[in-house]
Amino acid sequence: MLHVVDNLIPNEEIPALRHLCDLHGDLKQASEGRNLFSWIPADASDRSARSLHTPDQQSLVEHYIRKRLGPLLDRFTPQAAGYEWWCNTNNDLDWHIDKHEATAGRDGRYDLPLLSTVFYPHVSCAGGELLIADNAPVQQNSPIASPDFRSVISVPPVVNRVVLFSAGVLHRINPFEGERYSVAVNVWGHPLME
Repeated sequence: MLHVVDNLIPNEEIPALRHLCDLHGDLKQASEGRNLFSWIPADASDRSARSLHTPDQQSLVEHYIRKRLGPLLDRFTPQAAGYEWWCNTNNDLDWHIDKHEATAGRDGRYDLPLLSTVFYPHVSCAGGELLIADNAPVQQNSPIASPDFRSVISVPPVVNRVVLFSAGVLHRINPFEGERYSVAVNVWGHPLME
């Protein structure tokens, strides 16, 4: 599944998410490679949220997820347990499959989210398309391996665009020149404990 929506949020909310990406980039540099994935439980009364970001920054993302992204997500993932989020600030990402990194490293198997999303609060670049391979999605608990594919779908980064795609799909960021910020949210069917 691939779903692209333009003009997801009111324009006045975009600068705050762009600024969040700047702060995330600074935090990533200061944390010397530590994992900066944050967690927001699907149940708003559950207080198991965790993040190295400030409470205000976490609240900003929670508002984005619950009020803006949520209506789309509910159609595809009504059984969500929570949301893992992070920012990509001018990142160069090669081919990969979104997965629970700790499980993959420990067990050599895929623990997959229900759905992956990418939102663009700032784009001023040539290139930088999200490339999504046509591979058959890898299955939950299958051994870590890169699947074969024959072609890709190219989705250009556009400010205020969100891209939703199925779990287990190989994807990457096409090389680019300029600036490209995104807020990534993976929807999980079980809580992430590490």
